[in-house]
Amino acid sequence: ASKRNIKGVNLGNGLYPTEASAKQFGMTQKELSDLFWKGVNVDYSKLEATGKTVQAVLAAGKEVQITNPNGTDLKVRIEKRPVIVSDGVLSADDLKKGFASSQVYLPAGEAYLAPVPGSAEGKVVVDHQFYQGKEITGLTLTFKAGKLTSMTAKSGLEPLKKLYDAAEPGKEEFAFVDLGLNPNVQLKAGSKLGAWMPAGMVTVGIGNNMWAGGENKNAYSLFSFLPGSTLKVDGKVLVENGMLKN
Repeated sequence: ASKRNIKGVNLGNGLYPTEASAKQFGMTQKELSDLFWKGVNVDYSKLEATGKTVQAVLAAGKEVQITNPNGTDLKVRIEKRPVIVSDGVLSADDLKKGFASSQVYLPAGEAYLAPVPGSAEGKVVVDHQFYQGKEITGLTLTFKAGKLTSMTAKSGLEPLKKLYDAAEPGKEEFAFVDLGLNPNVQLKAGSKLGAWMPAGMVTVGIGNNMWAGGENKNAYSLFSFLPGSTLKVDGKVLVENGMLKN
């Protein structure tokens, strides 16, 4: 599909309102459904404009720093890395750029990139991580020279650690930074719901990053949502305590 630039659509984007998902996130199915459709019915022209603004900031930047009161403090280099915007609209230009830019995720609203390989330094603390339907609390990922050097958690780590240990080399490489842009998807404070697109959400991951314009083809991937984080580009605040500044 990537060679012929066939358009790809992902309906749900991790937010599809199934009964199981709603239960996992402590919501009714109707609440999750309302949130999902509100996200789909966003003003796409405004979303596109927001995406272009954020894309310009990231494209001109050299370093991203992500911090959070929970102990997260991570820096990655981003200079000369392509920045992809998922705004629900596929332009002719998107299709020319190939696979990574020719995917649509609904509800839409993300800007993402694969940082300079080997550049991630610091740690990420994930308060709530759902893995195979089970909750992991206090997941802490430590990075040095772009590679994961330590993975610990307060509880629930075993299933994740088992699959990670069995995966091929390349699994340990820091993969991407993703920013949510959709103002219609708002999560309640303290919500365990993990979603990519809420405006101000910061998501990071390890392993495969082909979808984000990277070069890591590893079969393994792991992503973690970091709600309430602050993200700076060359010292300038782009996301403050989970709120997108643009």
